Amino acid sequence: MLQPGHLSPYGALPVPHITPEMLALVRTGRVFSLAVVYYEGIPVPGPMVPYTLTPRLRHGDLSDIRPASAAAEAITMAVHTGTHIDALCHIGEHQDEQGNPDPHGRVKLFNGQGPTVPADECVNFQGQTHLSIAEMPPVVTRGVLLDVAGCKGVDVLPDAYMITARDIEDTMAAQETSIQPGTAVLIRTGFYRHLRDGNPAYRDAIAGLGLEAAKLLHQQGMILAGADNMTVEAFPPLDHPVHRYLLVHNGVTHLENLFLEDLAANKVYDFLLVVTPLRLLGATGSWVHPIAIA
Repeated sequence: MLQPGHLSPYGALPVPHITPEMLALVRTGRVFSLAVVYYEGIPVPGPMVPYTLTPRLRHGDLSDIRPASAAAEAITMAVHTGTHIDALCHIGEHQDEQGNPDPHGRVKLFNGQGPTVPADECVNFQGQTHLSIAEMPPVVTRGVLLDVAGCKGVDVLPDAYMITARDIEDTMAAQETSIQPGTAVLIRTGFYRHLRDGNPAYRDAIAGLGLEAAKLLHQQGMILAGADNMTVEAFPPLDHPVHRYLLVHNGVTHLENLFLEDLAANKVYDFLLVVTPLRLLGATGSWVHPIAIA
């Protein structure tokens, strides 16, 4: 059993350690919330259960604690609802015996040196037994916003737009931003507006990273990928090439459904990022409330 207080590296994520270089990212001390608001009807991936909130106790119900009063509720939702972070056990890849993608092969998961762990050996009635979210340490690292929509002069990227490596290079040049080893990269597509407005494109025609763009960012030192959409990557295609490349092959996890509008409006492109996943043993992800400190 994982012990409270124990932290260890998790895929590309190190055990956090505050350095003078990290502290130097804090210039004004302003804190930005990067979380969306959870509500009944919030879009979730098709196979996931919907978010529901049901009052369990109403004020005045408990007579034995008067003159105090209490209210409480029960909430049902998948861990991949709203602003959340993926565990490395969330995505696997069907592979042949040589480790090549094969739709008819056995599902394999990330295992430090590559996708070598059979997924069917890593689950029991209590959930995932290999790299569940309970093993992920807090994230305290340099964060970079790449406002791809802003660089292209639009509020929102077109439906299902696949961000290219050239788009990433153009955005970094326009912002005078660099990706260094140990950087978390947050991509603004503008798709938060579709979440806000109830546009079904938010779930069905997602603008996001293409595979070549993801490879470029990873090669430059990205250790975490995030976006203001449901998948980080463009959708369709449905076979999750970016998830497979980053999570399964390289241990780089995803932050999804971020709120990046305030960072973009204030042109805050470089900051200290703090993300604290819940230690949910056996779970494939966790709800989070990330903050950027600039």
